[in-house]
Amino acid sequence: MSLCVYGNISSTSIYKAIHDAHLDHKLEELLLKLLEFNSTPNVQEPIRQFLLNYQVMSENFSESYHRANSFEQVLESYFQFSKNQCVAIDTLLETLKITLDKDHTREELAMMLKDSFTF
Repeated sequence: MSLCVYGNISSTSIYKAIHDAHLDHKLEELLLKLLEFNSTPNVQEPIRQFLLNYQVMSENFSESYHRANSFEQVLESYFQFSKNQCVAIDTLLETLKITLDKDHTREELAMMLKDSFTF
């Protein structure tokens, strides 16, 4: 992926941007479900920011993965990507919770998050 692909992410349909990001299937479903409940700009903007951050993380992972010359380096690059992905998702969800604090979808978001991220 290249930054120029998402250079105009703000003018791209949020649904197309989610699809084009090549996210994990469950993560893509989660974002689409969030938009099903509330597709206002207050929800779309944090998702757009998340997609930009996700793209950068993916590019960093790809670069470090291709530079890896040992089993340990491959594992380390994936481990770092996974940690970064968790932080980005957590940040997105916290931002959305703050944004939707006074919105009626707060309870629905909490229920969906609980169901989606139960390990």
